[in-house]
Amino acid sequence: MEKKPWFRNSLLLICCLCACHIAGAQVQLTDFHYLDRMEGYWTMKTRLGVYAEKWKRVDDNTWKGRTMRIQGSDSTKLDDMFLFRDGDAIYFTIAAVKDKQTGEPVRFRLRVLKAIGFVAENLQSPYPQKIIYRWKDEEHMDAHFEGKEEKTTREIILQYTKR
Repeated sequence: MEKKPWFRNSLLLICCLCACHIAGAQVQLTDFHYLDRMEGYWTMKTRLGVYAEKWKRVDDNTWKGRTMRIQGSDSTKLDDMFLFRDGDAIYFTIAAVKDKQTGEPVRFRLRVLKAIGFVAENLQSPYPQKIIYRWKDEEHMDAHFEGKEEKTTREIILQYTKR
């Protein structure tokens, strides 16, 4: 069986999600249940160690995620993330991405939320401006961060497996 390159599937998802956004698709608060697929401990092995995300539901309106790097028996917390309903929208925040004026975490509004993933964006944010999560199946999830940092376009794709 021939293995498909990951970028082909990711590119297709990005095109589909962008097309939904352009077509005027709006995130419904009742679609929050799609985020239930986030729950669990997700890992990705690299030559520098293991990167992990752990997601758990805090309450009916909030998910909390934590990223960490594991090298041998040592682990280092990298960041905390939140997905939450507020007013008529759903937001994604990363604790380390701060608003320069308020010092508060930047909110990325979910523009697309479907059973296969979500797209969150804030074009006024420092890097990243767009965050895409995609569930390939129950055991595999991609996290994609993209945007401009100063004059450079930057993109990070993390390919996780559920433990």
